Amino acid sequence: MSEQGRDITAGTDLEQVSTAIAAVTSSMVHGVDLPTVLQTVADQACGCFEAYSAVVVLLDPRQIAGTAALHIVAESSPHTVDSSPLINTVGPALDSARTGAVALVADLSSNDDTRWPQYRRRALDAGLRGVRAFPVIGVAAGIGSIVIHTKQPWRPDHPNQAGQVFADLTALALSAGSKSNRDAALDDTIDSVLEGTTIIATATGMLAQARGLDLDTARLTLIRLARAHGVTSTAHAREILAAQRRYPTDPGKAGVFDPPDLPRPPRIDE
Repeated sequence: MSEQGRDITAGTDLEQVSTAIAAVTSSMVHGVDLPTVLQTVADQACGCFEAYSAVVVLLDPRQIAGTAALHIVAESSPHTVDSSPLINTVGPALDSARTGAVALVADLSSNDDTRWPQYRRRALDAGLRGVRAFPVIGVAAGIGSIVIHTKQPWRPDHPNQAGQVFADLTALALSAGSKSNRDAALDDTIDSVLEGTTIIATATGMLAQARGLDLDTARLTLIRLARAHGVTSTAHAREILAAQRRYPTDPGKAGVFDPPDLPRPPRIDE
């Protein structure tokens, strides 16, 4: 049976895939914060594929024509991801982003496939065996990819169509709001995402240091703090950076590392 005709949940729990897709779509409504959406995509894709890592990469629209550079804008892994970032920005990742087609190596240790030799050496040195990059396609061309690495050879029962759904939802989130000049608007959106990702990463590091948290816990704490303050994760990250400029030795004095004070509930006899 062709891949298109196969159930997207073959070999994967139906509820897990449905819940993952619902989590991504839920993050796209009620005030879209693109870095948060992209992180949700990475987290949910990683879980669905039982992956070593899931990474969202985007082509930099500021590059000179004829060249290409990928930037990691979201990354998820149940492990400490210490492999070379090049694993996720060259080889299958870059090929998929540039061509708008799926790039797959079922078994990186197999001599039957000789593409991307430098990438393959790095991936094998990191203990990886399988990879699939799902293209994120913009208005008329590829703009990035979702890169899934596994510790075992790529299984035929992986939910491949679900992976492409994640990529298509990523493209939808990035292109939302583009109207008259959609190509230019999409470039501006990607540029904004690259900036927002840097801001969130910096604020997450500051929060981790201030509260003695690991980065994954700090990222989740940032999301919860943003919700408590009634803003997006990117907006609250900007507030953390502003607090650091205001109070260089103790940005927590601005209250950015804590939920807002709740008003005192009225007394029954008042």
